[in-house]
Amino acid sequence: MIMPTDYVPLLRWRMGEYQALEKLDPGLKAAVVPLIEVLPPDYDFELRKPKKEIGEQLSPFAKQLKKRWGDGPALLDAGQLPAATRMDDGRHPLTFLFDETRAQEAELTPVTALDRDDDYQQAVFLIDAIDGRGVALRCTLDEALDPDFDTNVDALLTRLEIEAEALDILLDLQCPAYDPQDGLIAVVTAALSGATIFGDARSVTVIATSFPNSLADLKQAIQFLPRREWLLYKALVAQLPQGVRRPGFGDYAVAAVTFAQGDMRFMRGSPNIRYAVDDGWLVAKAKRDKGGSNQAYPGLCSYLTASGRFLGPTFSAGSAYIDGCRTGSEKRGNQTTWKWVATNHHITKVVDDLARLNGF
Repeated sequence: MIMPTDYVPLLRWRMGEYQALEKLDPGLKAAVVPLIEVLPPDYDFELRKPKKEIGEQLSPFAKQLKKRWGDGPALLDAGQLPAATRMDDGRHPLTFLFDETRAQEAELTPVTALDRDDDYQQAVFLIDAIDGRGVALRCTLDEALDPDFDTNVDALLTRLEIEAEALDILLDLQCPAYDPQDGLIAVVTAALSGATIFGDARSVTVIATSFPNSLADLKQAIQFLPRREWLLYKALVAQLPQGVRRPGFGDYAVAAVTFAQGDMRFMRGSPNIRYAVDDGWLVAKAKRDKGGSNQAYPGLCSYLTASGRFLGPTFSAGSAYIDGCRTGSEKRGNQTTWKWVATNHHITKVVDDLARLNGF
């Protein structure tokens, strides 16, 4: 169950993301309910076929989840997989994932959406019939503003044979137009107050991101980017009219809505470190090295630690790694290393932000 003060980070299940979860301080995990997206196999552009079969892609998930996240609650969304995807034995991928994680005693809740096909909804129905943990509904702002939203959700609840009290709503704003902020707050408030399901559901969480799709426009060695989703959330909960349910908070961690999908042989990005601070991120970035070298990272770490906004090596495992790379006690790493560093620190920072906002 998602508590109103919990943090819901949307994480695509790759090595950097699950290492970030594994390295979280155990005391923080009770305040985090990750929304996990499983992804299709990467594409091999040279061989012109997926790098893995779907079974090979998904089979490690259950043991990875057990090792990296343990018994904590999580939400699992298979919506990134093509609708026609099936396992070799004919099972729906979502069914397979829950069968496997059930054997590991994972506390997972399936995620669906109004536009998922009937096979997906049937898989969700059967999963809840076995586990009884309810269902999470991921909806867009446009869907929530639809005058028929209550009717559409009620039809889904009937299809899944669950009550509203077993439904967690994830209002996914994605990357909206944040300006003017007061206008966006008014629209989100209209959605939250306009449909009765937002008051009846087990939980409601607003999720958004403002991390850019590309860092190409960042010209300085270190630059501040506002976390617009966090600024929006703080203003939203401060301005909610009496009687409108206060939602929880979620984001895309240090990721944009879209992610790189192309021939990675020709898509080497510039070395960069993303570091959450109050109301924003510091992004330290070096020029792209055609050879893919990681030599720039100690210097980038030095920029961060000298910025005046570094939170110290004891704040998070990510912060400790940054300080260690600066001094030479940690390796320079690779893109996966810096993904877990950034994501681990970000989750730690947001949990701290929410605790302070809620007066803990």
